[in-house]
Amino acid sequence: MTAQVVPVAIPAGEAVSASIDTSVGEVAYVLMPGEWDGANLTFQISSDNVTFWDLFDQYGAEVMVACRSATAVRVPLGVKSVGFMRIRSGRRDSPIAQSESRNFKIVFS
Repeated sequence: MTAQVVPVAIPAGEAVSASIDTSVGEVAYVLMPGEWDGANLTFQISSDNVTFWDLFDQYGAEVMVACRSATAVRVPLGVKSVGFMRIRSGRRDSPIAQSESRNFKIVFS
């Protein structure tokens, strides 16, 4: 089976991407843009593409991945086919706006 790749961006001056329909499969990787204003990635999920919730694990910790520009980031198993997803630059309490538009590719397995 071939992996499906979906583009998404965090616009300049923003910290959160547009929503991504995750019904096509399980999110496996985020392919990072070549330039990145240093920040970890966190996630928001939604069942209806209207109301989004910050994603936390079963221990009460925000689901977060460390990342660098121009790398493939493995997404934690907690980010599954929930309906819709957004990626955020930084934590929920301290988002980091990107200085330029940042284009990602989301890889589904």
